[in-house]
Amino acid sequence: MQLAAFIACIVMSSLRLKRQDYVDARNQEDDDHKNIRQSLNIFYALVFSQCILHFVTAIVARPSERMFVVCLKYKLDLWGLLALTRYLQECLLKCISGDLREAVNMDLVSFAKQMLNSNNSLDDQLLGIRILDHLLGIKEHKAMVLTKIRSSLDTVEKAVYMLGLKKEVEQDTRGHAARVLLELAPDLQVESFPGIFQSISSLLITHKAMISGSVSNSIRVSISKELTLLGVDILDKLLTNPENRAEAKNAKNLLSKILDITNCKDEKTLDSNIDKMIVENSLDVLRKLVSTAGETGEELRCQVSKNMHAMRNIRKFFIDYAESQPAMLAQAADILACLALNDSARKEIERSHLIIWKLISLLAEDSDEGQESSVRVSATGVRMSAVEALVLLNAPIKENARISAVNERSIMAILSETKLEDMQRIVSTLSDESAEHRIMVAKFLQNLRGYQGAHYGDQLETVNKALPKEMEALMIKEQGKLLESFIGLCMQTCTSGNAKQFTNALRNAEITNDMFVQMLRKILELYKSPTPDAPGIRRVVIQQMNWMMDMDSKYINIFLRHEMDKALKEVAQTALKLENYWFFRFDVGTFEHDESISSILSISPLMQAGGSGL
Repeated sequence: MQLAAFIACIVMSSLRLKRQDYVDARNQEDDDHKNIRQSLNIFYALVFSQCILHFVTAIVARPSERMFVVCLKYKLDLWGLLALTRYLQECLLKCISGDLREAVNMDLVSFAKQMLNSNNSLDDQLLGIRILDHLLGIKEHKAMVLTKIRSSLDTVEKAVYMLGLKKEVEQDTRGHAARVLLELAPDLQVESFPGIFQSISSLLITHKAMISGSVSNSIRVSISKELTLLGVDILDKLLTNPENRAEAKNAKNLLSKILDITNCKDEKTLDSNIDKMIVENSLDVLRKLVSTAGETGEELRCQVSKNMHAMRNIRKFFIDYAESQPAMLAQAADILACLALNDSARKEIERSHLIIWKLISLLAEDSDEGQESSVRVSATGVRMSAVEALVLLNAPIKENARISAVNERSIMAILSETKLEDMQRIVSTLSDESAEHRIMVAKFLQNLRGYQGAHYGDQLETVNKALPKEMEALMIKEQGKLLESFIGLCMQTCTSGNAKQFTNALRNAEITNDMFVQMLRKILELYKSPTPDAPGIRRVVIQQMNWMMDMDSKYINIFLRHEMDKALKEVAQTALKLENYWFFRFDVGTFEHDESISSILSISPLMQAGGSGL
């Protein structure tokens, strides 16, 4: 069109200049027409010269060739040629209007942002978001494009707005906007974009909605799945920032939609890779929400526990997909571990015998050395998640002379589903597995051994028989969390047993009383300032000492001989608040002890002895 216009202008202006027939020959001498020839000659000469200049410029500049080169460089398709044509038009208009500097500085990203933020047609906005989406997919330009988008709050807000478009013809626009936000998500502060969670929630279509008829044909189902996956992925990246999780708890219907997406009724629900990715990433989003620290985390866990479908959905992964989907199973176990911090969720887990049985089975499962490396790593991750869930499920709520009713109920629910052979395999992992796994298994057994009831004697005796192994591990100079967990297990086994059992364990481990006491002293010397990794290490040492002296007064003299009274006084002077907590999760202390370190020291026979030998 432009070329035709240029040619037409050249032909018309040249003809007029040649003919000079601007005025009828009879009127050429009139005063009104004396200067008209010169004026029109100037006008047509300017038109002619301007068209010639445009024509020559078009030939010399060869924009088509340049556009083709740009399309190749940025991997643009046919739509890219149209976008570049529009871009050149905008640059030309700016030049004509006198904005030469702005035209020179306007690159393709700036043009895309201008189109996106314009109040023109939806086609212009689609063109803008499509260009940004495409450029973000080019590795060598991605960082530059992200920087330019982040500098424009209006551009991000427009992309957020586009997520909520409802019409069927607007679905392509939503997809491009979602992909752009997916790249921006790790650095976005949700509080700066009110309504972003509602916009993301509008992308999420549950499996039930897809099969109920609200999303009818196969093409629409495919588009809905792609948008759902994008929505879940955006959430996953946004929630990596803990500050964004506080806003999530106030987002209407967001949590319920995430829970609905995790609902897998049968194997057909996961019949494609995209279905698996949607469910797996939704579980990761749910895990991040329920693992949030502080009051926000408590409220989110409370909301999940109140959802009538939450536990049913999680149970599905343990029962129906345990073998086929190990990654999802590990995520489900992590979610259970977090929900165990909520009283109502804990009670529901206790009532679900199938879940507890499966957790025990996973923990007791033999590690097959013949398995491929990737399979073995996956199985290890599942067992780690299972034992962490069990540890938090049977954690001591209160520290009294007897275990609190809540804790006893949890322990009985676990022991009732634990076969003797399972317990034997679990105990054997104290020396066979990785350090992290041994830590959690020791804590799990420590909690179980706190049970003082008349039942499950065979299982508990299996734990007692491991006492020599535990003592040997202590003498190997393990450190940090592993040392704390083994001392805690040793202490709990001793306090739940008798003096003879302790003496026999020392003898079987070939450890003398003096060696054992020296080991306890060394621990107190090394851990003068406990950390959240091992907050209770000095507490369990003192409890072990108190039990030994209560069982046999000869230990008072042994402790005095090794100047343990001075070590205890130093503990009293350096007691820390974090030592009042049994466990730290998400950098927050959980399950606070009723008795402080000072209270335990005050009842120590060694402190009461006043430093004088008996």
